[in-house]
Amino acid sequence: MHFFRATTYLIGLMAIILSLSACGGGRSLTAQRPQNESFLTEPKKESSSMNITVEASTRDLTTTLDRLLPKELYKGATKTKGLTASVLRNGPIVVTAADNFIYLTVPIAMSLSSFALETPTITPKLKFKVTAKVTPDWKVNAEVYYMGLSDLLAEEVKLGFLPAIKPRSIVEGVTNPIQKTISDLISKKLNDQFPLKSQVTKVWTAAQKPILVEKNYSAWLKITPEELLLYPLHAQNNLVKLSVGLKSVAELNVGPEPPSRAPIPLPNLKLANGADRTFRVALNTDLSYKELLAIASPLLLNKELGSDGKSVILKEMDLYGNGDHLVVKVAVTGSIEGIFYLTCRPVFNPQSNVFSVEDVEFDMETQSLLLRSADWFLHGVIRSKIQEKLNMNLTQKLTDAREMAGKALTQVKLADNVVLTGTVSTVKLNGVMVRKDKLTVQLYTEGETSIVYH
Repeated sequence: MHFFRATTYLIGLMAIILSLSACGGGRSLTAQRPQNESFLTEPKKESSSMNITVEASTRDLTTTLDRLLPKELYKGATKTKGLTASVLRNGPIVVTAADNFIYLTVPIAMSLSSFALETPTITPKLKFKVTAKVTPDWKVNAEVYYMGLSDLLAEEVKLGFLPAIKPRSIVEGVTNPIQKTISDLISKKLNDQFPLKSQVTKVWTAAQKPILVEKNYSAWLKITPEELLLYPLHAQNNLVKLSVGLKSVAELNVGPEPPSRAPIPLPNLKLANGADRTFRVALNTDLSYKELLAIASPLLLNKELGSDGKSVILKEMDLYGNGDHLVVKVAVTGSIEGIFYLTCRPVFNPQSNVFSVEDVEFDMETQSLLLRSADWFLHGVIRSKIQEKLNMNLTQKLTDAREMAGKALTQVKLADNVVLTGTVSTVKLNGVMVRKDKLTVQLYTEGETSIVYH
């Protein structure tokens, strides 16, 4: 009789335990922490160019060419047998710049002679256009093209008893040596005016050292140069420019001075054709998980979350990074009690400046545990609630970042008499990188920069 009562009691007790187990209550479940995954150690980097520009006005070129161009431009034979020509300068040179060419107008006085006979002096103007190229040894070579005469000449001129001569053909026949003279002089002037190699070497060397650009923020501009791009001659509005693009990775770091690296030697020039001249500075803004928890916790902790007659109360919550995902650790009580892990993917919306999470799912180990004991919890509202509340508006952080970048690039001294100056026009998202204790929102400030020599 006693044995029968004891057996009945044990069967009833087991039924109660099984009933409690079936509904998820009565015992604590603890899922294993997700396996650690490696983090991305370096954010992806995007190169950009800053322009090293040397310029001269056509007024400067006019003064120099007027001083250098000799009075006698040509004296010697022509293509007509027995006929010689004398070509002299006949006034100041006119230099203009437009359409990426330098235009020259050279007034001349030309006379033709044969034996003791000489024609009257004619005074046309020769017109040339000039472009320039830079050779691999950093020398500037001018290329001069004859464009014709500014004045009409007689088709034929009679010189004594000799057959009629053609002044226009004779003038055009002697332009080759004049072109050579002008080309050599302009090449010399451009090399004097545009000492590209020495200027670029100074910038290339100076840019490789971290530069303190904002003392209050302790912001350091770190430039890693990669290559040099030579842009075609720019000649517009009577201003002549030669530009070299310093292609580099530029980063603005807040905190202690970044370590210096071994200097990279000056590379060979590469020709650029319509390359992107936008200057980008990588600027990271950090978002600690403590900041996120401070916002989300009051909205989630001690709140009842349930469905289908079952519910839990979220008692604790933690957040950390793992690989390229975030892990949310939750401790709950109620219809089920225990510690569980969810994973999610961090997302930043550059249009709204809002950080949020997507693809919120229970970790595989947690799923396996809940499938056996509380399948209902897998499909409950906790995932959607975490996704709804785990977000942050980063507008102020981005505004601060843009202001800092703008101040930093206003005027940066790279070396003696060499200043980097620029403006920030836009801020763009580069990505979101997960760290163990924080998220790094990778931004690019974009704008225009140039190197100014004082």
